[in-house]
Amino acid sequence: MKLNGRSALVTGATGGIGRAIARELAGRGSALTVTGRREPALHKLVDELGPPACALTADLSRLDEADDLMDRAGEVDILVANAGVGIPQDLTMLSDSEIEEAVRVNLLAPTALARAAAISMKRRGRGHIVFISSGAGLIATPGNGAVYTATKWGLRGLGLALRQELHGTGVGVSTIFPGPIRDAGMLADTGVTLPRAFGTSSPEDVARAVAGAIERGTPETTVASAGVRLLAGIGSVAPVLIGDLARLAGVGRVRDAMLGRR
Repeated sequence: MKLNGRSALVTGATGGIGRAIARELAGRGSALTVTGRREPALHKLVDELGPPACALTADLSRLDEADDLMDRAGEVDILVANAGVGIPQDLTMLSDSEIEEAVRVNLLAPTALARAAAISMKRRGRGHIVFISSGAGLIATPGNGAVYTATKWGLRGLGLALRQELHGTGVGVSTIFPGPIRDAGMLADTGVTLPRAFGTSSPEDVARAVAGAIERGTPETTVASAGVRLLAGIGSVAPVLIGDLARLAGVGRVRDAMLGRR
C-alpha cells in the first residue's frame, strides 16, 4: 500500500518509537491521527507534524476507550498499534491488577483496535494493520520479564493469524520486532550498555521498517543488529539454548538496573 494520501492512526505516539513512526508516515504523505495519554505531548507532536495531523487522547488500559478511540478516529487506512507498557518485574513481584493491566495494554487493546479497523477495512477492500511487538516476542531472555515476553509473543500470534483471516480481502497485516533500542525505552531509562555483539537500533530505524512493511506488505520484520537477528533465528529452533546464552552474555543487566538489583 502506498502511504501518500492515506490516513493513519498511531497509538502510543508520545513515546520515542511512536513519535518516530508518526514523523515517518507524515513525511511520506500520510494524514496522521496520533494518540496517547499525555495530552500536552500529543499536541506538541501535532504542531510538529502540521496539518492535517490531529490528536486524540486515550487510555488503552481500558478496553472501552480502545473501542471509543476507533469511533472517534473514523475510517483509517492504516493502524499502527504501537502503545505498550514495559513490565520489568519478575512474575512473582506482580499483583493481579498489574498483570491484568499489562495484558490489557500490550495484547487486548491491540486486538480490540485491530478488530474495529479490520471491519472497516474489509468493507472498503483496503488497509493495513501493524503491530509493534519486540525482540521479546521472538526469544525469551533475562532481559525482559515473563509477563512482558508473554504479551509480545501473543502479538506475534495475533499478527500471523489475523493475516490468514484477512487473506484476499485487500487488508494487510505486519508485525515489527524491535531489538534493543537506543535513545528510547529501557536502555535510555537505565543508561546500561549491552554487550557489543548485541548492538542497538534507533527509533527511526523502527519507523522506516514500519513504512516499508506497509508499502511492501511484509508479514514480519525484525529491526535489530545482525547479531541479534542471528540469535532470533537460532532461537526459533533452540529457544532454551538462546535464553541460556543471553543470560551468560549479561543481557539481564538492563532489567536488573530497572529493578535496582545491580
